[in-house]
Amino acid sequence: MSQTKITVKIYEPLLRDFDRQIDKLFIKRDAFLNAMIQEEVRHLANDMEGKRLTTTTKRYIAGELKRLGTTQVNVVVDKSTADALNAVVETSNMVRDAFMNRLIMLLRSSSQLLGYLELPEFINGSNFESYVEPMPTSPMKAMEAVHADPLFYLRVACEERFKTGLYLLDLPQKLAGFSCYLEESRVPGTQAYEQMQKDVQAMLDELVDLEADAFQKSETK
Repeated sequence: MSQTKITVKIYEPLLRDFDRQIDKLFIKRDAFLNAMIQEEVRHLANDMEGKRLTTTTKRYIAGELKRLGTTQVNVVVDKSTADALNAVVETSNMVRDAFMNRLIMLLRSSSQLLGYLELPEFINGSNFESYVEPMPTSPMKAMEAVHADPLFYLRVACEERFKTGLYLLDLPQKLAGFSCYLEESRVPGTQAYEQMQKDVQAMLDELVDLEADAFQKSETK
C-alpha cells in the first residue's frame, strides 16, 4: 500500500508520555498512529459534519497549541489515511495538529483527564450495562478486539452523558489548542465572546436580584 509522510506538531509533555507508553508495549509508533487515524477519522468526520471553523477561530486554536510548546514529528501513514484526514480538515477548516494532539490525549486517557471530562475509567456493568461486549480470553484476540475500535467505550460514554462526540467535547481553557471545533463565542477578543460574557453576567445579575427579592419577602413575613 502506498504511504506518505505527514508532519505534525505535538505538545511536548504529551508526546514524551505517549512515546514512553508505546515503547513499554513494544508498539511501532507510526504503524499504530496510522491505524488509529484510519479508524478515528470517520468518527471525526461525523462529529464535524456541517461544522466549519471561522478563520479567527482556527487562528486562535493554532496559536493556543503553539503557546503550549510543541515538537515537530514526522509520521509515516498510508496515503489513503492521510487523504481521508486531509479531506475532513479541508471541509471543516480544522487545525490538523489539534486533532492529532486530541487523538493522542484520548488514546492515553489519563485519570486526570477522565476525571475532568467526567468519563469513566473502568468498564463495568453499572456504566456500560447495555454495551459491554464479550472479550476474548485469547490475549492476541483480545488485543485485536481493542485495536479495532480503541475509543469505543469512551465514545459511548461521551454520547450518552453529554449528547455529543468525543471530538466536540469541551476541554479546559488551557487545552484550547486541542480543539477540533469551537464557536466564536469561546474565542477571547471576538464580538461573539464579548456578547456571551455580557449575557452570562446578565444572567448572574438576574439571579442575584431574584435571591435578594426572595430574602426580602422572607424577612417581611
